[in-house]
Amino acid sequence: SPRCEDLQVQEKSILRNFWLLLIVTAILSSSLSFLIDRFTWAAGLLRHTLTLGAPLKAIGFNVGLACLARIIVRPTMEAEGSGFPEMKAMLFGKVLFNYLTFRVLISKALALSLGVGAGLPLGKEGPNVHLAACIARVIRPSFFEKRVQSSHGAHGAGGSGVGSAVSKLLLAACSVGVGASFSAPIGGVIFALELMLPQTYDAFAYWGCFTAAVVGAITYAVERTLTSGSVRLLPLISSNVLPGEGVDTDYPVMRLAIDIVLGMLCGLAGGTWVRCHSYTAGVLKRWRLREAPLPARVAAAGNQEPLLGEADRPRGCCACLWRCFVRLLGGKWRDLFLVATVVTLNTVLASSLPLLGGKPQPLLISTIFDKTLLFSENDAWVLPWAGVAGTMTLCFLMKWTMTILALSSAIPAGVVAPTMIIGGLLGRVFGHVLLPEWFVSMMLTKDGQPPTEDQKGAFFARCAIVGASAFCAAVTRAFAMAITVFEVLALPNSVLPLCSSALAAIFVANKVSLPFFDANLATRNLGGIPAITFTDKAIEPVMKVMHVVDLSECLPQIVTLRHLLHVVSNSQHDFFPIVRPLDWDTSNQGLLEGTMTRRQVELLLKKLDPHAATPDREIDLMNPEFQAPPDGSEPLVEGSPVRVSPDCTVKDVYLLMKVAESDGVVYVTDRGILQGTITLSTLMSREI
Repeated sequence: SPRCEDLQVQEKSILRNFWLLLIVTAILSSSLSFLIDRFTWAAGLLRHTLTLGAPLKAIGFNVGLACLARIIVRPTMEAEGSGFPEMKAMLFGKVLFNYLTFRVLISKALALSLGVGAGLPLGKEGPNVHLAACIARVIRPSFFEKRVQSSHGAHGAGGSGVGSAVSKLLLAACSVGVGASFSAPIGGVIFALELMLPQTYDAFAYWGCFTAAVVGAITYAVERTLTSGSVRLLPLISSNVLPGEGVDTDYPVMRLAIDIVLGMLCGLAGGTWVRCHSYTAGVLKRWRLREAPLPARVAAAGNQEPLLGEADRPRGCCACLWRCFVRLLGGKWRDLFLVATVVTLNTVLASSLPLLGGKPQPLLISTIFDKTLLFSENDAWVLPWAGVAGTMTLCFLMKWTMTILALSSAIPAGVVAPTMIIGGLLGRVFGHVLLPEWFVSMMLTKDGQPPTEDQKGAFFARCAIVGASAFCAAVTRAFAMAITVFEVLALPNSVLPLCSSALAAIFVANKVSLPFFDANLATRNLGGIPAITFTDKAIEPVMKVMHVVDLSECLPQIVTLRHLLHVVSNSQHDFFPIVRPLDWDTSNQGLLEGTMTRRQVELLLKKLDPHAATPDREIDLMNPEFQAPPDGSEPLVEGSPVRVSPDCTVKDVYLLMKVAESDGVVYVTDRGILQGTITLSTLMSREI
């Protein structure tokens, strides 16, 4: 029929626009990531030189960059933080397209470059994901607007239409953001699909993610090769450990057990780190937002004299200079003071620990993963009074603390690379402090031959690699971290150690805290997302969380216009079930027949009684003309509402909403009798 042909043509047009937009977004976002890397690498080398040679200049340089980053994002709150939690919220059905504007794109890119360039332990993986989504919407804003107009936003990536195409595009943005950052397209795809579960996917979503990740990684590699001086731009993860080094042993089971124990330690540390960050970020945010803007305070005070017992405003030259300074800062100073303090502390501590020394993150990771770290230039980075083990422990504690503070400073920040550094240092501490030297020598014995110094160095480097993967997996709860590290380093003998340690870390971390991104959502009235994803509340029966419906909140099938208006006017709900009361039952129950939205009720009243002349007119809401108007206009009644049984799980209800696009409401019925309702907003805002 012509209608079928029109629908097919429309769907082909949507897919064609989707693939074109996806490829352009992948190219542009990876190019932007490359530009950010070039800037931060150059700034990092300059900072490293200043940190070791002139620490006061380094402090001034870093504070200037970081404060400028905060000033840039101050007017654009949406540019703060990672951006990954917002992407997850959008894929779960929360419409947050104010986070995908050109202003957010520019602010976040500039502030991210300055923040990382200032030497703060910030990653760029989460911001890259956010920037990729911003680029897609800036290129084709109408594509996203149609999604909002089509339904409530809870579109799965396994369906058809504009809404599903946008969900696929957001997933692809996650893939290219991570894949381009690590030059690991496989890890990027798995990271995107894994952290956004539970979702509905199809082949187009799967291949869209792979296409975006591969195109982004190729673009980044080509630009890195063609750009002058690109040899100095290290990949984010690199190591000089060769295949077979540090793993050949007469005790393979014991060697694998060591990796699993390290994974469990990283899981405990990772869960604890997430809890420490959540607490610290909350305290600093409350302190930072405590002040009122200066114009508001001045307007409130006016020119009135202070009341009896009320302290007058400080007077004098110093107070006047302070007020002028604060006014110059836009009436706020606490956020800049916080950023400046964190940067100063980070610079001072980095200058006192030569192993860190203000190095750019790729160079620092390469140093931690270096098998010759203990035997070449040992005196250059080891503190004489602390020794190797003490120096490693101090570096670990410094990065642990400063990463928490940096991620709480309200500037664009990712968490993957910084937590890999923490995990790498934890792996080094595990190998140097917790494992006796005689035990390491025994474990690395092969065919009765004692290990060489190179083999010992490779073993400690492998501990750092496993620790980096496991700790990052524990923080993000993403097994993709093990795959990403293996994909980049390509060490054949590291598959089992990386996988087993990552699984152990995730298992232990789940007992300690929520994942990093979900802990962020839980503090923003979106606790339902981590509840569905990572807690046992996902398997609770829906009758435990549903809104129990009373007949007074429903629309009878046979109703007067007066009663219809009364129910709508006295209810705060946006959905109204149509029920047929049970004549033989006095328990205030009814059979579910259909449903109407508030907008549909208003249209029906306007159509049948525009002048309110016949309020007592009686109508049958299940009249076929209301469900399928003869003139082809918008239906006023939905005669087949989405319904589930009371024992259906919460997770299944959410997935049903994604597949059925049920306008955000599902009715709970028992043998057709209405029991309650559950909405998408209810699921998203549940407290954990």
